[in-house]
Amino acid sequence: MANVAIQKKEFDLLVSYIYDSCGIHLDDTKVQLVESRLSDLLHKYELVNYMELYEQIKVNDQIATDLVDEISTNETSFFRDSKIFESLIKHLFETQLDRTGELQIWSAACSFGQEPYTLAMILKELIFDLSKYKIQITATDISTQALHYASLGIYSTFEVNRGLTERRILRHFEKEPSGQYKIKDELRSLVYFKNHNLLKPAILAHRFEIVLCRNVAIYFDKKTKQQIFKHIADLMVPGGVLIVGSSEILIGINDRFERKEWNDLNYYQLKDY
Repeated sequence: MANVAIQKKEFDLLVSYIYDSCGIHLDDTKVQLVESRLSDLLHKYELVNYMELYEQIKVNDQIATDLVDEISTNETSFFRDSKIFESLIKHLFETQLDRTGELQIWSAACSFGQEPYTLAMILKELIFDLSKYKIQITATDISTQALHYASLGIYSTFEVNRGLTERRILRHFEKEPSGQYKIKDELRSLVYFKNHNLLKPAILAHRFEIVLCRNVAIYFDKKTKQQIFKHIADLMVPGGVLIVGSSEILIGINDRFERKEWNDLNYYQLKDY
C-alpha cells in the first residue's frame, strides 16, 4: 500500500479525538508528525485512508488503543538529564529514607521504563540491602505497548549505551543470549507498572513522597496541565516533592506547589495545607 497523505478534515477529526482521549494538543504544525505516527496503522489494519481510521477508532477498541500508543509514546533514555538523578534524586532519597525508612515514588508517563529503572539503580547504589527498607516505585503510562516493553525490562545495546556507563551496565543488567540486556530481578521487583491516563484521577495504592512527571506537560494546553497536576497533587503526601522537566514551570498551573531549589536544581514541593 502506497503512503497516503492526511487531508485537513481527517487531521482535524483525529487530533480532536486525541485531545479528548489523552489531552495531547496537536496544532496545524503537527500534520507531518501525526501522519508519520499513524501511517503504520493504515497498513496494519488495511485501511484506505485516515477517514476510515477515524471511523474505526469509534467502534474498534484495539485500533483506538493502538492510535493512542502511537501518538503518546515518546523517546527516552536512562539517566536522562543526568544531573537531576546523580545529584537531586540521590539527595531526596537519602533524606527521606534517613527520616522514615520508607519511600513511595511515582514515575508518571514512564514510557519504555528507563526512568523507573534509573531510579531503581540509584536506590541500589545507595543501599546495599534494599530489603531493610519499604520502597516501591510505581510507574504508569497511557500506552499499553510501552508498558509491556517496560515490564519485560529488556533493552538493546543501543538503549543501554544511551545514558549508562559500562560499569552500570555490568552491575545492573544480565546479558541475554540474544545480545540484549535484561534488568536484574532485584531492581525489577522494586517497580510496579500500571496503565494510567493522567487526565483521570488515579486509583493507586499509595500516596507518594516523590513524583517525577518530566517532559510531559509540554504536550498539553494550560487547561489540561491544570487537570493533570491537580490529580498528581491529590496523590502526594504533604511536603512531597514533584520533579518536572527543566523547561517546565507550574506558575499559573497549580498553586498547591511551591518552587524550591537545591544545588542549582529546581523542584516543586507540595504545601502542607
